[in-house]
Amino acid sequence: MQYIDMTTVALSSILISAFVAPFAYYSFKNKKAEKSLSHSFHEFAKEYGVSPTVVDKWRNHYTIGLDKAAKKLVYFSYGDFPQQVVINLEEVNKVSLQEKFRTVTLGNEKRNILEFLALQFHFKDPQHLARTVEIYDGDIFTDQMGERVLAKKWLEVLSQEVKTL
Repeated sequence: MQYIDMTTVALSSILISAFVAPFAYYSFKNKKAEKSLSHSFHEFAKEYGVSPTVVDKWRNHYTIGLDKAAKKLVYFSYGDFPQQVVINLEEVNKVSLQEKFRTVTLGNEKRNILEFLALQFHFKDPQHLARTVEIYDGDIFTDQMGERVLAKKWLEVLSQEVKTL
């Protein structure tokens, strides 16, 4: 028969709990913040009579949603300079990608680094200036986490919506 020392079991339990606690706290805090951001996004959309059916969230910093029935896009950017936008797609003529790069030289090799990525909306009314919604900002984030793929997806979805109007 094997003997289990209760002191060792208690000490091991305390150490494992101390190791897991920060991860559990971070997960709880992150889920709470995400729920709050999602709630504020949907409340804002409801104010404008928009009920997004297609929604994407990324980096706990951005949310974008499309209401295909109402032909409206809702965009939220959180952080130091928050942006809340509702765009009526019936007024949009064209959607394009806006990309800004900087060139970095490493030895003999030159690389283009993405600094800014956004969707740009060009309106049918020439008096209405183009509207830009940010997808990625290199000043805020040091790396990309699929923003180019996300931007191309939304460009395709929105371009399709604008064509059908």
